[in-house]
Amino acid sequence: MKPWNLELIREKMEMVNTGNPFAVAMDIDAAGLPFLKNMQPPAGSKTVEELREIAGLAKKPFILKGIMTVEGAKKALKAGAAGIVVSNHGGRVLDNCPATAEVLPAIADVVGGKLTVFVDGGIRTGMDVFKALALGADAVLIGRPFVTMVYGGGAEGVAIYVEKLKSELADTMTMCGAHSLADIRRDMVMTPRDLERL
Repeated sequence: MKPWNLELIREKMEMVNTGNPFAVAMDIDAAGLPFLKNMQPPAGSKTVEELREIAGLAKKPFILKGIMTVEGAKKALKAGAAGIVVSNHGGRVLDNCPATAEVLPAIADVVGGKLTVFVDGGIRTGMDVFKALALGADAVLIGRPFVTMVYGGGAEGVAIYVEKLKSELADTMTMCGAHSLADIRRDMVMTPRDLERL
């Protein structure tokens, strides 16, 4: 869902709720972009109070996508979000913004365990999945590679890609001594900042 005005959000939420979704998500990172401001009705940034109202309308877990700062994560928690997606929309919303892997650890340190932390952006392999989990994500979201697999190989292409991800993740876990997803720890990966401290 886009961050439309509250009147349209109420209308859309009624439609969504009739479908009995397992969750409702809103991407908020592009709220100030001209194309959203020029939508009819316009979309734009929301206050914590407005987000809290929207979360209440959802009647299901409410997830906010586009969180890239600790402050944004705190606001999502305050607004009653059940989860956040640490996402920079593939770098398409704001040029030169940090990678999600750079901001994820600090965000997870503050809100991890209080809400579900998803992450996307640049995740292509099972090793990337491992890294994201080690940096504090509860789950990862992968988009573009699946589109490529569908175009290139349909359902079979997707199945092959999923098996590749699973195999790479399992291999990485084995090499790092993680017997289950719960065993994956931050100290199993090194970030550029970690290397600077050596």
